[in-house]
Amino acid sequence: MLATRAQRQQVEKVTRKLVERTEGLVRKYKCYSNPDLGIKKYNPMEIMEDNQGGLDPYKATRTAILMENFVKREMGHLAKGQLDETSRASLPTWVKNGLALIAAAQSEDPTDRVISIQPMSNRTGRIHYLDIVSERRKGNLPDRSILFDALSGWRGTQNLSSEVIEDETIGNAGATTLNVAADYGPVIPGSLVITDGSQVVRDNRNGLLIGDVGAGPGTNSVDYISRLMSFNFAAPASGEVVARYEYNIEAALRLPEYGIQLRAEEVQARPRALGASWSQQAVMDFMADFGIDAEPTIIEAGARIIQQERFKHVVNVLRKEATGGAVLFDNTSPTGVSYRDHLKTLSIYISRLQDLIWEATQTTRPNVCVVHPSIIFALAFQDGWQGQRYANDGIAGPRYLGRLTNHDLDVFADPTYPRDQALLSYRGPEFVSTAAILGDYVPLYKAPVHVRGFRKDFALLSEYVIKTIDTDMIGTLQVVNL
Repeated sequence: MLATRAQRQQVEKVTRKLVERTEGLVRKYKCYSNPDLGIKKYNPMEIMEDNQGGLDPYKATRTAILMENFVKREMGHLAKGQLDETSRASLPTWVKNGLALIAAAQSEDPTDRVISIQPMSNRTGRIHYLDIVSERRKGNLPDRSILFDALSGWRGTQNLSSEVIEDETIGNAGATTLNVAADYGPVIPGSLVITDGSQVVRDNRNGLLIGDVGAGPGTNSVDYISRLMSFNFAAPASGEVVARYEYNIEAALRLPEYGIQLRAEEVQARPRALGASWSQQAVMDFMADFGIDAEPTIIEAGARIIQQERFKHVVNVLRKEATGGAVLFDNTSPTGVSYRDHLKTLSIYISRLQDLIWEATQTTRPNVCVVHPSIIFALAFQDGWQGQRYANDGIAGPRYLGRLTNHDLDVFADPTYPRDQALLSYRGPEFVSTAAILGDYVPLYKAPVHVRGFRKDFALLSEYVIKTIDTDMIGTLQVVNL
């Protein structure tokens, strides 16, 4: 638990610093004003507040960064004089709509609950995650070796914190006389063994070294307090010389140390775009009949399409790269077993897949499940199911269904997911061990509106990147014979 606690403390520290660094940006977009566009004291983040008016600090930070990217992109075209009269006139409305759409997406987008998200302030950026490393050599564990890896779990030994020193290198092949000090001490009498693979030298509990020793300048002795060893091999060392011993932890002046190492990988956000075209006359008729401007609705429809595609993109990447395990559940009950009793055994298969992922990673059990609607009934039949009834009916695309509390799984359904299949993944904190990260740069950008005859058109664009960190944290389940 030491590694887990250290990681948790570090990610809290990183998150807190990011939140503190962007406090001004959050305040800016909680009360956004832009004299050039005639926007005054506009709060697009209001939709993200809870019933008490509170706002999740990290989600607010992430949203503010994305809003800043969006506004910079839009205002850049205005500053460069690249907008025609129609686009310039619609820009204030679009900026307000765009900020509102970004806030709504951050508030409601189920992608956020399936994959960790890190905002990017530029198209090219870095995805960060943590390792825990040794800060000092101990025995055969080198300095700066990885103890707890974000990619492959625990990689240390059982003796890092113990009094046991294993195979500490103290000399090279060919050595005859050695005068070296052990790394740790005081050395416990009777515990010291030195070998080159064939010759063996031991201490006699009285400070003398005995065994395969010979005459020479060395004294064939060890000072238990100073850790100094001076001895001669009977013959030149045939291989690397290593020492094994135990040291008195309570009297030691130095101990093994561990440290936190932040790692980063360069990534580049890639664009995804859609175009829209509509009749100007139809918009005018809608305005005349109902007093409603249809263009914001058209823009929002495109934004929702991009949002749904992004969710589908994320889960398909996770499914394609899953290496943590795969299980198959046959929906046909065996002879003599009622279908009701058989269906209950699906829970065993889910636990089995979670255990396979835990075995593969040595760090985590999955906490997110994405399913096709065809197997929702089977999950809802399991013990510990807590469903969210009717809460989001009428919402197109993926939706949150509820929790399998006995498995600590949040369940989402996606009608476009491959039929009869489910995905299990681990959604960790943004800056620590997690299956994958979505690097978000510009969640939404609208190209200028063009008028061609009696029709209008524009393009919507989104830029992000998906980076899998540990594919062993992802597994798949298939239900056959539905």
